[in-house]
Amino acid sequence: MTSGTRPIRCLACSIFKQEIEALRAAGRLDLPVSYLNSMLHMVPERLETRLQAALATAREEAPEATVVLAYGDCCGHMEELEQEPGTRRTEGINCCEILLGSETYRALRREGAFFLMPEWALGWKKIFVNQLGLLGPCAREFMREMHSRLIYLDTGILPVPEAELAEASAFLGLPVEVRPVSLDPLLASLEQAGRAARAHDTE
Repeated sequence: MTSGTRPIRCLACSIFKQEIEALRAAGRLDLPVSYLNSMLHMVPERLETRLQAALATAREEAPEATVVLAYGDCCGHMEELEQEPGTRRTEGINCCEILLGSETYRALRREGAFFLMPEWALGWKKIFVNQLGLLGPCAREFMREMHSRLIYLDTGILPVPEAELAEASAFLGLPVEVRPVSLDPLLASLEQAGRAARAHDTE
């Protein structure tokens, strides 16, 4: 993926690492990618600081490059970061919308779905218990107030973590659904961000 004659680099959340690397391995995506730990989302201010530093490093290493941010609206000043010259972000409020596409994501959200990406499904207890402090009946009550079911987004790259999903379902008091998803919306979003950055630079 190129932006005119300018090279493209990508800064991505590690939530997409398996999927982006699968696209690269299949020859569908040709660009260097650097990843930041997805757990930075638990402290948005720290995520913002790390993104700023990563952008600065990318600019130093390749001043001529277009930078695509593979992120949702994940920190307070994301809009300012994506408006920097030669920079654009994948469209979507969060990683699940980027992976599913807006129409499917919004339809499932209206039905009360709570999504589990592969990386977070494996570490769901660390997130809900250690990071959010949700325990026992409190966790179930909290989740049932807003959600009707868990949906695991199966990108087909990793084995479905059946044991972890069953444990999460019991702990959170919600049924779980495994939903196969294509990598096409993610690829399209990355490509669109590159085109948008190129168009902005030529205005």
